[in-house]
Amino acid sequence: MRASPRLALVLSASVMAPAVVAQPRDTWVNVRTGVDYLHRTNAAGPQDIFAARIDLRTPGVGLHASADNARERAVTTPTFARNVGALVAINGDWSDGRTPVGIAVSDGTLWHGHIPDNRLGGRWGFFGCTIGKRCEIGNAPPLDTDATLANPTAAPLRFYEAIGANGVVLISNGAPRTGCYDTARNPRSAIGYSADRNTLWLVVVDGRRTGAAGMTCDETRALMANLGCYEAAMLDGGGSSTLFVDGSVRNTPSDGTPRTVANHFAVTFTATPDARCPVLSGRSCSGTRITACQGGRFVGAGDCAAFGATCEATSTDARCVDGRCPGGRGDATACAPSGQLVTCVEGAYASAACPAGQACGTDATGARCMDARCAAAPNERRCTAGGLLATCTAGVYSEGACAGSNRCIADAIGAVCADPRCATPDARRCDGATHLACVRGALTLTPCTGGAVCDAARGCVAGATSLDAGPAPMDAEPTPTDAEPPLDASARDGGADGGADVPSPDDATRDAMSPPADVVVADASAAPEGAPEGCACSLAGASTRARGAWPMALAMLCVVRARRRRAR
Repeated sequence: MRASPRLALVLSASVMAPAVVAQPRDTWVNVRTGVDYLHRTNAAGPQDIFAARIDLRTPGVGLHASADNARERAVTTPTFARNVGALVAINGDWSDGRTPVGIAVSDGTLWHGHIPDNRLGGRWGFFGCTIGKRCEIGNAPPLDTDATLANPTAAPLRFYEAIGANGVVLISNGAPRTGCYDTARNPRSAIGYSADRNTLWLVVVDGRRTGAAGMTCDETRALMANLGCYEAAMLDGGGSSTLFVDGSVRNTPSDGTPRTVANHFAVTFTATPDARCPVLSGRSCSGTRITACQGGRFVGAGDCAAFGATCEATSTDARCVDGRCPGGRGDATACAPSGQLVTCVEGAYASAACPAGQACGTDATGARCMDARCAAAPNERRCTAGGLLATCTAGVYSEGACAGSNRCIADAIGAVCADPRCATPDARRCDGATHLACVRGALTLTPCTGGAVCDAARGCVAGATSLDAGPAPMDAEPTPTDAEPPLDASARDGGADGGADVPSPDDATRDAMSPPADVVVADASAAPEGAPEGCACSLAGASTRARGAWPMALAMLCVVRARRRRAR
């Protein structure tokens, strides 16, 4: 039977029409200040997604990972959440129900270590946060030795809360990573944060049921990127995937009920901070007592003095410091009187003798073991008795001969290999019409041309006189005083007793005022034009000293003699 033209048109239109892509449907609920809950469904898949978004800048928001106790370890996620008073909680690392695979830190106490996993390029994944709520995701902590993790709150980790992250990092530095332990769609749990680390996401994807297909690892990566995560990691999935928000489990665990898991991660909320918390999120000192709080939640306190220690507050934290640490500082080094090197790191004290051939030395960066020849000055350049240039750099010693005709010379700054024409490392002088400038032993020659003359200090200077030639002679005659100070009436009239009121100089003053032998003092008739009346001072034939150093003294002598003559 032939189809009618109208039916053919309908069929053609249906074939050519683009497929309708299902769009996710989001439902948001504000749970508390800085805490929001998202339920997302999508017919494509289909998918059923549950997420909590936390603004870590909110003062009342705190973080907490399961501790090694019966109330928090090896229990279901809702049981853990209710036991610790959590507002939001999610399941943690892979486990056998009691022991996690990766790292586990709760309130600064490590109760399970980080493990290697060669299948994943070295280390099992982790999610860790400082007491100040700065979080980090990765496969390998900066230092992964047992000694470092014994104190996870120490630098560089400073993890106060941490859980293993299932071995798979989903997103790193904003870029999706590759690899996964399976390729199927399954229930998933993931955790991540924004590029500024201010927004934390806890996400669960349901699966293995009608209306919830679950996701592959790559689909989970795409979901976390869509939510705005710059870093993201997978947690344990399958029947373990559980998200608790504000008193209830929001997803449908694939086992039908929440599964018992080894550890969990929680978000707490404190509307009214505990009165024992001087700092809402951090550790603080009060004398020798140290107090720790998270989001206004009191974590604990203790007296450092009980261990012979003091409490030191830093710009970001506080810690107990061994009383033997130099200056009471938790990060310090010093040389002990015995010559041993004393080292304090994060308040922990240690001392040890330097190896053979080395000695403890100190410079601006602190103390350390260094070549014994550098202990007095760890960063110094000096000339040896044999003319070699010896260099100590951060306590490492080296020496060598100067190249070519250069020679080792030194000043207050240090030694250099210098051109033999440099008397000192930074000498400047003139050699005829050529200026020689040394800069740390390197010589520069500059011929003075075009009428310029050499000035040792300034180089080639137009119209100047070479300083190497000595001071210029002072040829100018002294300028006489045009107006002498007036005499008072008694001086003009001879005074009441007919004498002058100008005091007569004593012998010492007279000697001091006497001119040199080559200065001739004549009588009034020999006074030059403009000289004070009654005084004639001749500099004819006088030496340079007399011309340069005595003009003022001669002028004063003339004035005094003139006043005496008038007073007679």
